Amino acid sequence: MQDEEIRNIVTQDTDIIENAFVAIREIWKKKLLITLVTIAGFLMAVIFVSILGNSNRYYSSATLFSAVYGSYSDTNEGVAIMNRYSDLIGSSRVCSKAAQALANYNITTQDLQRMAEVGDIKVSGANTNSMSYGYKLTVSVNSDSSENIVVIANAMAAAFASELNELIGSNAIQVMDEAATYASYQNVNIALCLLLFTGGAFVACCGIIFCLAFFSPWVKSVAQCEQDNDLILGLLPNVRSK
Repeated sequence: MQDEEIRNIVTQDTDIIENAFVAIREIWKKKLLITLVTIAGFLMAVIFVSILGNSNRYYSSATLFSAVYGSYSDTNEGVAIMNRYSDLIGSSRVCSKAAQALANYNITTQDLQRMAEVGDIKVSGANTNSMSYGYKLTVSVNSDSSENIVVIANAMAAAFASELNELIGSNAIQVMDEAATYASYQNVNIALCLLLFTGGAFVACCGIIFCLAFFSPWVKSVAQCEQDNDLILGLLPNVRSK
């Protein structure tokens, strides 16, 4: 009985290996189909990029920190306030203070609030967990235009620091590094899109063909024939017609 079980296990392992080889050969046989699907994935990537559009975006930032000379507790209180109330960056009070500083640039409170709502103005580095407080927070501004982006970043950082200082009744929170310039980046990573769509189409096509061949109930090689001779009904000669 034990020999029979061992023979069955060996047979099953052999079948699995042969199925894998058959599936790999099936992938090679359908290389033209895979090529066409891969090209289709590349074309889809091109269409996706063209529909979404690719344009330059601009980024500028200023940083805040909390420090009170000779007062460790006040410094820590400022750090806690910065982290706990980082979402105030889009509040009407903060945006109103920043808009007052930007009066000469024709930028309103509503403009700044809309930018904050869509994430174009945000605070990064904050954490509500006291064990992971950020001691230097970054007020960043993203925009489709480089015009006024630096002054907006500085005005928002100063207004945010002023609002937080009013909450704790001190001047612990200050702008450490003002925005001095801006950087540009593309809103769509073309190379990444091409890689994901093209590579995804190739892998998906190969995976589907492999699975269909591996789990197919049809015999596609001699080694896949039934190992038990008692179940073989007969043999057909392989005769090449002249």
